[in-house]
Amino acid sequence: MQSNNSNDFYIEVPVQKVDGTVSIDADFLMYLMDFLKDLGEKPKQDANVTELFMEKVKDIWKDCLALGPRPWENKENIIGEALLVDYPFDPEKLESHKEEIYELIKMVHLATTYEEMKFLNTGEKWSELRQPVSFLMALGNALNLVDFKNKRQDWSKEETKNPEIIFTLTK
Repeated sequence: MQSNNSNDFYIEVPVQKVDGTVSIDADFLMYLMDFLKDLGEKPKQDANVTELFMEKVKDIWKDCLALGPRPWENKENIIGEALLVDYPFDPEKLESHKEEIYELIKMVHLATTYEEMKFLNTGEKWSELRQPVSFLMALGNALNLVDFKNKRQDWSKEETKNPEIIFTLTK
């Protein structure tokens, strides 16, 4: 990162081009946002980060859902567990969104309970409702990135309201 005065910065952005699509590393974007915050500047889209996050979760969930009659019975589909509902996912669609789901889960991986998954690691609340959290939890669970700390049958009455979760973010 270079600066020729106190207001202008020139940044060499590491990108990867695949099939005509340019990808920017999510870790680099988070670093850049933190850098700008340290300068007292807010990126223009910063106010919409939580909105964009929720839309991304919903879009990926919708695309990955298995279709057809009784998809939960199809042994080829992958079941993603959430708090009060499990979702059947198309394995090919899940695989095509694997990196995106990993990046989304990584943005909430500081959570220790289901309710805490409503917050990004930055402390911003991305959802008031549990349903989008269930979408994200199920997607991450289907890829073995997040799971409930205890088995459902072992939950206390209190734990059924807000169970503990664990992350296994390995690539």
